[in-house]
Amino acid sequence: MNIAVTAAGESLNSPVFGEFAQTPYLLIVNMETMRCTALPHKPSHGSDQALAQIILEHNCEAVITGKIEEEAFNMLAGEAVTRYCGTGMTAVYALEVMENRELKLIRNPEGTDECASAHHELEELQICSGHQH
Repeated sequence: MNIAVTAAGESLNSPVFGEFAQTPYLLIVNMETMRCTALPHKPSHGSDQALAQIILEHNCEAVITGKIEEEAFNMLAGEAVTRYCGTGMTAVYALEVMENRELKLIRNPEGTDECASAHHELEELQICSGHQH
């Protein structure tokens, strides 16, 4: 299983970067081997969607980050990629907390675990995946 982590540096000891689109690195971590591939990222217009596409191409089951712009959030949520908030932690610690099922979910583009208030449409329920209403 692969997990993506936005990070301030290219190692698992780097802090999780709090803004998806601005991250200097995207780490792709194989959870069976803990092999980490660091992909440098240069923020630019639309680069958040490119990051989301990279996560999908690497078959990542989850991403550990902070705030995610709406377009990238919708891309990830639409493909059932679980979004976790790991700001304030190192990448390796956030992965450990995630494995223990103690890492907070990101349920909206603001990076919080609160669902959007409008739950009237099926599309909103899909974006807010991971629990029942």
